[in-house]
Amino acid sequence: MPKIYSEEERLKIVRDLKKQVDILIREKGVKKTTVDELVQRTGIPKGTFYLFYPSKEMLIYECAQDLHKQVDEHINRGMREADKDSVEEVTDVLMGAIDITMNSCLKVLLEPESMNLVLRKIPEDVLREHGKSKDDNELQKLLDKKGINMKGAFTMILMGSMYKQVIGEDNIKESTRYLVRGLVEQILR
Repeated sequence: MPKIYSEEERLKIVRDLKKQVDILIREKGVKKTTVDELVQRTGIPKGTFYLFYPSKEMLIYECAQDLHKQVDEHINRGMREADKDSVEEVTDVLMGAIDITMNSCLKVLLEPESMNLVLRKIPEDVLREHGKSKDDNELQKLLDKKGINMKGAFTMILMGSMYKQVIGEDNIKESTRYLVRGLVEQILR
């Protein structure tokens, strides 16, 4: 008979699983991250994992959604506090969002192979619902108001920042900042 967990225990298990999947994906990638290692690291029985998630991929998907929300919250907070006419302040906000992305499993999940490994196991109804969602952060509102579509441009910057070894560890942050600053200048014109 499965153990009955209190709400507090359930929240802790979910939090621990998401933390560990984020760490493992960054360390090993999607393919080599296993349910066995996740349950070992979180100290729960394997059967308990399946009480919370039908698959490792669904856990990864929820973790990625949480991180995406964290990026949006960072942008919203930053845009509320920033002088929206200041190229440097808006650039700082976006660089912070890039830092969150590049220092989490989102960086790995941006790779097409990793993304495909996860998405192929996500139920169609979940993917359909996700497809209906719209970025709703302060930056997107500003872009919409001005009739600007730069989603692809920001994705390209994120993808480019994954080539740290080619660009050089000491150049990547500055190079990324130049690109973001250029986009911000175009947005604020």
